[in-house]
Amino acid sequence: MVESGMVYQITVDGTTLALEGVRAYFQSQRAGLDAHLVARLATFLDDAHDSIDCAIYDLRHPRILDALARAVERGVRVRIAYDAGKEHVGGMSADPKSSGTEVALANAGLLPHATAVHERGRHLMHDKFVLRDERDVWVGSANFTVGGLELQDNTCLTISSRDLVTHFATTFAGLLQPQHRHTRSATALATAEQPGVMVGSTSVAPFFAPAAGESIEQELISAIRGAHKIRLLAFLLSDPGILEALAPLAQQPQFDIRGVYDPHGMEDVLRYTTQDRALFWFMRDPRFVAAPSHAFSAQREQDFMHNKTLVFDDRLVFTGSYNFSENAEANDEVVLKVASEPLAAAYTHYTDVLFSTYGGVIEVPQTRRRLSGGPRLSGGPRVSAGPRVGVNTAPRMPAITAPPARKPTAPPVVAPAAAVESAMTPAKTIASKPLKKSRRNLDVLIFVIRLKIVAVILAIIAYLLLSGILHF
Repeated sequence: MVESGMVYQITVDGTTLALEGVRAYFQSQRAGLDAHLVARLATFLDDAHDSIDCAIYDLRHPRILDALARAVERGVRVRIAYDAGKEHVGGMSADPKSSGTEVALANAGLLPHATAVHERGRHLMHDKFVLRDERDVWVGSANFTVGGLELQDNTCLTISSRDLVTHFATTFAGLLQPQHRHTRSATALATAEQPGVMVGSTSVAPFFAPAAGESIEQELISAIRGAHKIRLLAFLLSDPGILEALAPLAQQPQFDIRGVYDPHGMEDVLRYTTQDRALFWFMRDPRFVAAPSHAFSAQREQDFMHNKTLVFDDRLVFTGSYNFSENAEANDEVVLKVASEPLAAAYTHYTDVLFSTYGGVIEVPQTRRRLSGGPRLSGGPRVSAGPRVGVNTAPRMPAITAPPARKPTAPPVVAPAAAVESAMTPAKTIASKPLKKSRRNLDVLIFVIRLKIVAVILAIIAYLLLSGILHF
């Protein structure tokens, strides 16, 4: 399909987008979206010929460990940097995980190829990326665990670009340094003056914390303040600057913003924050919903709403491993600033699917709601006095290909907005039809029906008379 001069494909269930040099994968078991992240990541690793550099917070999935072990057997240079900290539960630095990565690496025979990062202190080695053959990168919000790749809501990207991989390689080399230096800077690796790398028609600018300093926050704040449409997916949201940038939207119920957050991530934020509770208005706003996830438990795999994504004006996406918190600035993190209309549309669609699946209502525009003659609905709190006018499904993406060898199970979707509007009676058409003409047509219809009823009755009476059943 061609749109805005760009060629792209998306599976009919909205789980995979293909652009030149870029693939995006959208995962949510709860919403019926299966991007087969385990198989795709294992294949990504199996296709390595020379080198694999893996920076990962949590690595315990058996199939991924096996794929890395196979790479070692093939003679591929495998290097793994992993977070060696213990459980981080509670407090503003919370990001709960199992502490079993080292044991899993040892059992898979991979410990000689692994480097423990941040064995002490509160900082996290929170990156989630893999570099392959100095040409390709896998990056996203998913940890390499059963929970991260199968149960949670996560998105991942694969990008083919030697120039982009060069930026990642510099960061990875720093992670392998003995006593890894954890420093912050006021200068980002990608700025407005250095817009990033072109991958086909897609612009990709990488930001790496902690070296990026305040640059990631400032990029997000600037985008929020200039936006007309925002989609937000967040495990948690606590950064003071981002919260303050979003705060004016609480008083703008007609602003086009929609979001999904993890309730347990936010509960942890509210338990420890000293910030004004008014900044967390979105937790009471119908334009946001909480995912039906479960709180962290060391006894099972996690099913968090784990995404970390902001989409602006259907053209700009920020996504990666970076939670929208002040503490994220001090972790090892990666954020990609991606300028691409098809990619932004795919992330918007994914957000809308999660939003509607988790109980959010995607409202019909105000001009259509007023046709019903009922009260005009605003963006205030939900009420139970009757149904809300709207649809509980997300708009269909421009789907043209289906993934091979499987039958996708798509969540319920509706037609694009243009088709929805064409299925409804436009306000201008109603206004152009005189009321008298409508009533006259109705009167004619009633008269015809009455005539048919009388004719049926007369036919029955005639039959009864001829049969001798009825006598006068």
